[in-house]
Amino acid sequence: MESSSLSRLDNFTRLGLRSGFDVRPTLLRVLTDLYVQKLTHTPDEEQQYTELALRLLDAVDVATRAAVAARLARHLSPPLRVIEHLAGDLPDVAMPVRGHPVLQRGHSAEPPAPPIVPAAKVREAQARDPDVRDADILERGKADEDDDGTRQAPDVLGADVASELNELFFAATADERRLILLNLEVAVPLPMDRVRLIRDGGVGQRLETAALGRDREEFAQHLAHSLQISRAQALRVAGDELGEPIVTAVKALNLPRDVVYRILLFVNTTVGHSVERVHALAALYDEMTTRAAEHMVAIWQAMQRTQRAVARHRPLLWNDEARVSARTAAATARRAPAAHRPGQRRDAS
Repeated sequence: MESSSLSRLDNFTRLGLRSGFDVRPTLLRVLTDLYVQKLTHTPDEEQQYTELALRLLDAVDVATRAAVAARLARHLSPPLRVIEHLAGDLPDVAMPVRGHPVLQRGHSAEPPAPPIVPAAKVREAQARDPDVRDADILERGKADEDDDGTRQAPDVLGADVASELNELFFAATADERRLILLNLEVAVPLPMDRVRLIRDGGVGQRLETAALGRDREEFAQHLAHSLQISRAQALRVAGDELGEPIVTAVKALNLPRDVVYRILLFVNTTVGHSVERVHALAALYDEMTTRAAEHMVAIWQAMQRTQRAVARHRPLLWNDEARVSARTAAATARRAPAAHRPGQRRDAS
């Protein structure tokens, strides 16, 4: 881990502390969740997580350290230095990891790389038992293969982690957001094949036209389609009063800077009425890398996958029960004889 990356992380956490929001417990939980979702890691990935985790473990509460220990205890090959650190902690923290095989192997041998488990099997096993260990999944069969014989890549970012990262970003101040975006590749390393964008040469013009017309609904519709995110998230991006989400979105789409400037001026009046704010956001557009912007879009897309899954499992008429009850009550009322009113004459039969 380069010292510059650790320095940026320190700046990020210090800003959070000054604003009254300690991001370190959340950041450590998120980093750990991301780490354990992959069964194998490159040496660089392991070193990166180890350096970040060790720095954060010394600064977080017992509950967070215990949660991290519980997550790493279920992983076949967690980082040795992190496990050793946790094993020497308080009993509540140390207990889950003290018997981990990685401690027995120690530094004398490289831990064997476990075979890849397909994402479908991981999800299926964890749906039955959220506390299932990786070793249990490995014993349930060989990895599935696609029709072309290639292994399925495991999902790297879970919806719960994505939602937590998203809320952390939107709750941050302008300075904190800038640091998040400039350090996102360090904190949340994701393979770029996870980002699916519809690259259309006319999307910039359509977004600009919607912005100039102050039609936020149409702007969000084009944004949701191009970024492959939910409409609700696209509306949240467009309506954000600080503007960093819009900069992130247009940076991922690689729109020209002059188009970006006009979008910032018109899509949101809160942003556009401050020339100073627009200039700051344009500077962020220049400073931020496309890869960092795509990382944030990957987080939004991970949330969208869960929303689509919920929609697929919702019945076509999800409130049929209420509708049936209403129809039954109406039919009963129609069939019921009218109440006899005093003095009302009945026809003779």
